[in-house]
Amino acid sequence: MIDEQRSRRPIFIATLWARASWLFFRIAHRTIQIRALHRQSGSDLPEKRPTGLRHNTYLGDRPPVWIFAIVLLVTGDAACADEKPDWIGLLTSDKGPGTFAAPPAMRLGYLFGWSGIKAATADIHFFSPTRNTFEVDASGGTSGFPRTLFRLDVYHQATENKNTLRPIHFFQEEKYRQEIVKTNVDFESDCVMGLREKIPSDHPSKPNVFKFSPVFDMTTALLWVRSQPLADGDKESIVVWASNAPYLATVRVIGRDTIKIKGQNQNAIRLDLTLKKIDKKMQLKDHKLFKGGRGWLSDDNKRIPLRIEADIFIGYVFAELESMQLE
Repeated sequence: MIDEQRSRRPIFIATLWARASWLFFRIAHRTIQIRALHRQSGSDLPEKRPTGLRHNTYLGDRPPVWIFAIVLLVTGDAACADEKPDWIGLLTSDKGPGTFAAPPAMRLGYLFGWSGIKAATADIHFFSPTRNTFEVDASGGTSGFPRTLFRLDVYHQATENKNTLRPIHFFQEEKYRQEIVKTNVDFESDCVMGLREKIPSDHPSKPNVFKFSPVFDMTTALLWVRSQPLADGDKESIVVWASNAPYLATVRVIGRDTIKIKGQNQNAIRLDLTLKKIDKKMQLKDHKLFKGGRGWLSDDNKRIPLRIEADIFIGYVFAELESMQLE
């Protein structure tokens, strides 16, 4: 896999709303590369859219240097305490889950593509294996002609706290033609620890530790958002761990809508998403490739993701519900 391809991994975190969220994030990302390969081959596919202290031995009439050290240390700590990033004050996750009932156990099928062209599929099994947990088992991959250009098979397994709608652990495996990528992420009470391993690789993997709470994975982000009232104009801001990095996701309820799925009109709640990456200094950074996203949840007692669209640098990609089976 070339470096340019690796650099595009975080594009589709826009799939906050999808039960297939992680799979959309991984698979839809690959549709970009497939489209790029089409363009390079001349295809006529339609275009779419801590501050240090210097040692000083001179005292004279001045107070001892350690007094300055103490003062600087104390004032420095106070400054750090007061200089929390502004975006932390915008988070709505401290209020806890809403009262909207959790979805029932089900199996969902999604298709992915761009400009109406099918590029990949995914199957998602959502269920509750114990009294206090949810689990998501998902698998998918590229399909049809796009698979001849870019082969990808993915598996994702996540365990979530049923009462708090907070993540516990997830594992994911991505199989490419010449590489396998495995990711393990643990969510503790005060931090997230993620490890991504590439096989084969000449360099040992290093864990990525993010000391912040609460942080959601893609599944619990959806569960948490859909549990809220979602009145027209409502806005929710939460920190989401996607791929192997943290992002600030802001979801705004645009209003009620009607969308056609498999030839039938469905009542839906339309949501818009903005996304900012959180860097090592807790500052927000614009994503270089992701421009924006929107999604439609079914406006019923299930609130299932019906369709997701993500605007990127070459137009847009989509995920759409293809099948649903309740258990």
